[in-house]
Amino acid sequence: MTERARVEVRLLGSVSVRIAGQPVELGGDRVRALLAVLALARGEAVTTPVLADRIWGDEPPANIGPSLHTLMTRLRRAIGAELVSTGPAGYSLLLDAEQVDVHRFTCLLHRAVETDDPTAEYDAVVAALALWGGRPFDGARSGWLEVSEAPRLTEQYLNAVERRVDLRVEDRHYGEVLAHLRELTAAYPLRESLWTRLLRLLARAGRTAEALELYESVRVRIADELGVDPGAELRALYADLLAGTPGTPDEPPRIVVPRQLPADLPTFTGRRSSLAFLDDVLASGRSEQSAVIVAIDGTGGAGKTALAVHWSHQVRTHFPDGQLYVNLRGYSAGGLVEPLDALQSLLLGLGVPNDQIPGALEARSAMLRTELAEKQLLLVLDNARNAAQVRPLLPGAGGFVIVTSRNQLRGLVAREGARRLSLGQMSSAESTELLARVVSGRPYDVAQLAGFAELCGRLPLALVVGAERASRSRSADITKQLAEAGDRLSALEIGDDELSSVRAVLSWSYQALPSDAARLFRMLGGYPTAVFEPPAVAALAGLDEVEVDHLLDVLVEANLLEQASTSSYQLHDLVRLYAAGLEEPAESQQALARLLDWLAQTAQAAKLARGGRLRFHLLRKPLDGVRPLTFGSDAEALAWFRRQWGTLVAGVVQGAERGHHWLAAVLATELWDYLEQQRSPTPALLYAHEIAVRSARAVGEPLLEAVVGNQLAVSYGLLGRIDDSLAQFLPALELMESVGNRSGMSMLHSNIGMTYRRMGELELALRHLEQALECSDEDRSYGAVLNNLSHTLSDLGRDAEAIESALAAVERHRRDGYQRGVAYALDTAGLAYRRAGEYEQAIDCLAEAARLCRELELGAAEVPTLISLGEAYQAAGRDEEAREAWQLALTVADRQGPSQHYDRTRIFDLLEPVQQPAP
Repeated sequence: MTERARVEVRLLGSVSVRIAGQPVELGGDRVRALLAVLALARGEAVTTPVLADRIWGDEPPANIGPSLHTLMTRLRRAIGAELVSTGPAGYSLLLDAEQVDVHRFTCLLHRAVETDDPTAEYDAVVAALALWGGRPFDGARSGWLEVSEAPRLTEQYLNAVERRVDLRVEDRHYGEVLAHLRELTAAYPLRESLWTRLLRLLARAGRTAEALELYESVRVRIADELGVDPGAELRALYADLLAGTPGTPDEPPRIVVPRQLPADLPTFTGRRSSLAFLDDVLASGRSEQSAVIVAIDGTGGAGKTALAVHWSHQVRTHFPDGQLYVNLRGYSAGGLVEPLDALQSLLLGLGVPNDQIPGALEARSAMLRTELAEKQLLLVLDNARNAAQVRPLLPGAGGFVIVTSRNQLRGLVAREGARRLSLGQMSSAESTELLARVVSGRPYDVAQLAGFAELCGRLPLALVVGAERASRSRSADITKQLAEAGDRLSALEIGDDELSSVRAVLSWSYQALPSDAARLFRMLGGYPTAVFEPPAVAALAGLDEVEVDHLLDVLVEANLLEQASTSSYQLHDLVRLYAAGLEEPAESQQALARLLDWLAQTAQAAKLARGGRLRFHLLRKPLDGVRPLTFGSDAEALAWFRRQWGTLVAGVVQGAERGHHWLAAVLATELWDYLEQQRSPTPALLYAHEIAVRSARAVGEPLLEAVVGNQLAVSYGLLGRIDDSLAQFLPALELMESVGNRSGMSMLHSNIGMTYRRMGELELALRHLEQALECSDEDRSYGAVLNNLSHTLSDLGRDAEAIESALAAVERHRRDGYQRGVAYALDTAGLAYRRAGEYEQAIDCLAEAARLCRELELGAAEVPTLISLGEAYQAAGRDEEAREAWQLALTVADRQGPSQHYDRTRIFDLLEPVQQPAP
C-alpha cells in the first residue's frame, strides 16, 4: 500500500487526518477549512478566487495570494506535499473519494436509495450513519462550510436516521426504535418528522394519552420558538389520535417517495455547458431560507424538457426524498394547467390523501410548502406559461426546483432569485453527433450530416425529427433532399404527431402572444434578412420606436426572437420560416413597402452625410409611418451602410419579387455610394442590380432605368466583364439622352470613356470623356470627369496634360468639399507624375492620397494607392520605403478580405525582390 493510499480525511465531526491510522496535527482552523474545501471537491481543481471565498467569505485578508500560499504550505507540511497538487486550474487534493468520509457517507446513502432490497438498504444506511461523528467540519473556520455544507450534510444524516427508523419499524423492532426516537427528538426538538414517528409509534403501542401530551408540548415549543403551528402531517396525526385512528400496530408508517420523472431520452446528446451549469448550481448548496430555482428557457423545440429530465436522472440520488414532475402545458395543444390543479397533482404525488387536500389555492400552496419542508426533493415544473403560474407551486425553505418555459420568466429571476439558463441552437459538433447517433449505420458522412444540421437550424426537435426521416430515406444525399423540400417545416414533422412537429410546437408560442406582438411577428417573417434593428422594424410595422422596442421585448421574452446585440435582433432560421408562413397578404405588402421606402430614404441620408449629392432626385416623400434616420458624420453613416448592406441588397430583390418595382429600383440607386467605396460587387449585389433594371423597365421610368443600368454596367466592369459593361452602358446613355438629363449624360459618357480605355480604344475613350466635360455644366461631376480624363491622357503619353487635368480635379473636389474625390484625384496625379518620371512629386501626391483613404476608410482604394506609392519609392531608389509601403498595402488587403486577391498577389510579386536579407 502506498503512503498516499493510507491517508484518511474525516469531516463528519472534527476535521482530522489519519495517515496509516495515526492522527496528524493540522494546525489552525483556517488550515482545517482549506483541507475541507479541497476534500469536498473530489479531486477537482479549485481556483484561488473560490478558495478565498469559501475560506474567508466576506472578510478576506488584504493580500489573498500570500495568505493562501501560507495556508497551503502548512497543509502540505502536515499531510505531505505530494497530496496537494497545483495546476493552471487551481489547487486539488490527490485523494480518491473513498479516502474522505463525506464521500463514503454520500455514496452509501445513494446506494441505499438505489437498491430495491430492504436488507441491503438497511445495511447501507447503518454503514453511512456509522461514519457520523457529530457536527460536520468542527474545528474548521469557514462561513461557507458552516452555512452551506454543514446543514446539507446534517439534513442527509437526519433523513438517513429517519429511514433507519422506518426500516426497523417495518421489521417490528418497536422497543429499540422508541428509545432511539426519544433521544432524537430531544436532540432535534423542532424536527416535526421525528415527532410524527414517535407519536405514531406510541399510539401503536397503546399509549395514546402519552402521545397526546407530547403533541401538546411540541406544539407549544414550535409556537414559542418559530411563531407557527405544527405542519399539516403532525396536525393530521393529532386529529387521528383524538379520533382514536392513528393506525394499527401492524401497519408501518406510509412513506411516499415519488419517482415521477419521465423517461430519459436514449438519444440525448450534447448540451455539456448547460449540464455543467446545473451541476454547479447543485454543488453550490441549498439555502435554508428559500428554494433553489433554475429557470430553463428557450424557443419551442430547443430541448428544454429533454435537458431538465436528463440532468434530473443523472442527479436523482442527490434527492433521496424523491422527484416530482408536472407538465404545466403552458404551450401545448391541451389547455393550460391552472396552479390549483397542479397543486393537487403534486400533493397527491407526495401521498396526501385526496380528501385532505384543501380547496383554496393559498391553502394548497401552504400545504405543499409544509410537505416539502426539510425534504431533499427535486421538483420539475415543465412547460410553464409565466411566473404567475409557477409561484404557487414553489417550496418555501429548501428544495430544488427546475422550471422550463418558452417565456424567459424574468419575474421569477427578479423576485424569487431564479438562476436563468437560456437554451439556443446546439453547436455544430453537438448537432452532428446527435444526428450520427440517430442515423447510425446509414452511409452519411460527417460533412453531409453537418449540412443537414444547418438546415434543421441546429434545433434539437428539428434534428431528431429530421434524423428519423434521414434514417429511413432512400436518398444518398439527405441534405440536398431537405434543402429542396418545397416546405421545409412540413418535412420536419412525423405524421400527425404534433409533439414531433416543429410547426405545431412554434404555433403554440405564437398563439400565446398578445395581438400586437403577433402582428409584428408575422411582419418579421417578411423581413428581407434574419437580422434587423428597431428603427427598421418601426418602419416595417408603421409604429414609433418606443412601441416597437416594447413589442420586440415581448417576442424576446417569449423566445420567438433573439437579441443578437444591444441594438439588433434576429430570427432563428426555422422560426423565420414559420413566421413567413403566417403572412396576411395585404398587411405584408404594406409592411414591405414601408420598409423599402425607409431603407431608400435612410440610404440617401447616409449618402448625403458622407459628402454625396442628390444627382437625380428619384425619391419621393416618405410613406406614412416612415421616419428615416439622420446621421451626424461620415463615420456614422458608413457604419450604418456596413450593418445594413445585406438588408439593402436583399430588399431590392424581395421588393421586385413582390411587385414593388419602383421602390426596388429606387433602393438600388441608393446603393451606389457604398458600392463605389467597396469596389467589389458580390454575386448577390450583381443579381440585385440586374433585377432593378428589369423593375425600372417594368414601371416605364427611363431616367430610373438609365441610373440603375449605369450601376449594373459599373458592377460588370469591376468584375472584369468589359463587354457586358459596355453593352449595358450604351442603352443607358440612350435613355439618359431621351430624357435630356445632362448630369446623367456626363456620368455615362465618362464611364463609357473609361470602359473604352480599359479596352485599349484610347481615342474613343478621349472622345467620350470630352463629351462628358461638355455635358457636366461644370457641376460637381466635373472633377470626376477631369480625373478620368487624366488617366486617358497619361495612357496617350500626354504626361503634362495628364498632370494638369489631375491637379485640376484635385482642386475642383476640394472646392466642392468632396474628400473622397480629392483622394482619388491625388492618386491619379501621383500616377501621372510617376509616368512622367517626376518621382518626388508622385510620392507626395500618393502619400497624401493614401492618408486620405485611411481617414475615410476607403480600404479598397487604399491598397492600389499604396502599391503605386511603393512603386514611386522604388523608382526613386528608396527601396526600404517601397518595402514598407507594400507591407502596409498587404495588411490593408488582408483586412479587406477575398475581394483583394489580385492586389495581394501583385504585392507578393513586388515584395519578393526587395525583401530584406536574412541576418
